[in-house]
Amino acid sequence: MSLAAFLKVFMALFAMMNPIGNTGIFISTVGDLPAAYKVRAALKTSLAVLIILEISIFAGTAILQVFGISLAAFQTAGGLIVLLIGLGMVTGKENSSHKTEGTARSLADVAADEKAVDSKLIVPLAMPILGGPGSITTVITVAAAFPTLEGRIGTAAGTAALVVTLFLCFALSGFVSRFLSDHAQEIILRFMGLILVAIGADMILGGIETSVGHAFGLAAHTGR
Repeated sequence: MSLAAFLKVFMALFAMMNPIGNTGIFISTVGDLPAAYKVRAALKTSLAVLIILEISIFAGTAILQVFGISLAAFQTAGGLIVLLIGLGMVTGKENSSHKTEGTARSLADVAADEKAVDSKLIVPLAMPILGGPGSITTVITVAAAFPTLEGRIGTAAGTAALVVTLFLCFALSGFVSRFLSDHAQEIILRFMGLILVAIGADMILGGIETSVGHAFGLAAHTGR
């Protein structure tokens, strides 16, 4: 295993995925559901991210090429999804699991809320917020820089280590949320929505910039 590949992909993904910062987004997604469910949700989300990134390490570029999709187009589409989700959070269309009025909920209500959250753990949380174009590009780039088997193993191991860190941060969010009032969670929801809008806009602009740059590059090359 390549230690250099391990460290490079771990540090790059830590900066890209920001497990600590994205814990706020996770809290705003699961709301005040039971702590046991939050651990299961953290595990489900983390496993989905791990699968997405590990597949990307070994076959990410090939899969996009099969469908004729450029990484820039994938990034732009992912950014649009993140942008719309963020706008919904900012404007108050938050997850139904957030109950700020303090009323008790029946087991049926909790089960319904858990089902609603389940549908959002893979899309958009695992993909494209966490295991999105930026993270996929990162692991593909590192894997390309270390093309040997040892390099690929190091990249895969570093990615797995980062996802474990992500899981621990999310799993402990239930403990953290105990100390947050309903009003505080509402503020976090709006703030994280704004962050998602910014992330989505950045992803869209990055995708457009890459596409335009590629188009100009092709035009210049053809002009020659």
